[in-house]
Amino acid sequence: MRSLTFDYAVSICCVWVVAGIFVDVWAHGHVPVETFFTPYHGAIYAGALTLVVVFVAFGARNLARGSGWRDCIPAPYRVALLGFPIFLVSGVGDYFWHLLLGLESGVDAVLSPTHQGLGLGMLFVASGPIRSTLAYRKESSSFTRQVPLVLGLLAWYGIVHLATAYAFDPGAARADAPPAVAYSARYFTAVTLGYYTLAVGVLVIIFQAVLVSGFALWAVSQIRLRPGAFTILFTCANAMAAAPFTNQTPLLAIAVVASIAAGIVADVMVAALDPRPDRPAAYRWFSAIVPMVYSGIFLLATQVLAGGIWWDWNVVLGAWCWAGVAGLGLSFIALAHRS
Repeated sequence: MRSLTFDYAVSICCVWVVAGIFVDVWAHGHVPVETFFTPYHGAIYAGALTLVVVFVAFGARNLARGSGWRDCIPAPYRVALLGFPIFLVSGVGDYFWHLLLGLESGVDAVLSPTHQGLGLGMLFVASGPIRSTLAYRKESSSFTRQVPLVLGLLAWYGIVHLATAYAFDPGAARADAPPAVAYSARYFTAVTLGYYTLAVGVLVIIFQAVLVSGFALWAVSQIRLRPGAFTILFTCANAMAAAPFTNQTPLLAIAVVASIAAGIVADVMVAALDPRPDRPAAYRWFSAIVPMVYSGIFLLATQVLAGGIWWDWNVVLGAWCWAGVAGLGLSFIALAHRS
C-alpha cells in the first residue's frame, strides 16, 4: 500500500539536499570558504539527516504495526536504500578530501569525486518516490499524487545539472564574446579560440536540448502527467542550476523565462496530444518541439535581456534547429528500443 505522506516527505527532503548542494556550489565561487564545517555544508547534511529520520521513523512505525523487517520499507524504496551508504561514504570522504587536498573552487568543485558520490547517493534515494508513484500509477492520475514523482525528477534533474554545470550557459551573450584582436601574430590564435568558444556554445545548446527532451520523453513514456508538472520541473531545475552562476548577469531570468515557456508547451502538448510511445507521431513532435522552445526562448531572451548575442544569426538558427534534431533523435532511439 502506498504511503503518500512518506512519498512527500522523502521527495521534499531530496530536493532540500540537492538545493543545499547548489548553495554550496555558489559558496565555493563567491565566499572565501576555508573549512569543511560551513553553513552551506550544514544545509546539505541537515537535509540528509532529516531523510534518515524519515526512513527510520516510517520503518519503526511499520514494525510496531506488525510488518516484518523486509516489508517495513515499501518495495519501491528498496533500491533507494542503497543511496544512504553511498552518501555516507562520500560525505566522510569529502571531509578527508578537503583535509588532504584543500577546498575546491569553480569546475573543480563540480567534478570532485566525492561530490559526484554525494550526487550518486541522492540519485538512488530520489528514485524512491519516483518508483513509488509509478508502482501505483493507476491511482496516481491526480496532480497531488504525482507531486512526489515530479519532485523526485526535479532532484534527478538538479543532480545532472550539478555534474555538468560547466555545460549550462552557452555563453551567447554579447558580454561573453571573445575580445577582438587586430591583425598581428596573435590574430590566428584569437580566431581559433573564438571558433572553439563558439563551437562549445553550440554544443551546450544541443546538450541542454537533450536534457530537456530526455527527461520529458522518459516522463511521458511512464505516466501522463497533469498540467503544470513540466512547468514546475523545468523551471525549478533550471533556476537551481542558473542561480549560483548568474552573478550580475541576467542568466537566471533567461533560464526561468525559457523554462516556463518550454514547460507550458510541454504541459499543453501532453494535455492535447497525449504523446507516448504507442502514439509515435505525437511522441516525435513532442520530442522536437519542447527542446526547440526551450533553446529558442533561451537565445531570444539572451538577445533581449543580455544586451544582444555575439553569435552570427546563421549560428543561432542552426543551433536552434539542432536542438530539435537532437530531441527528435532521442525519440527514434526510444521507439527503436521498444520495437
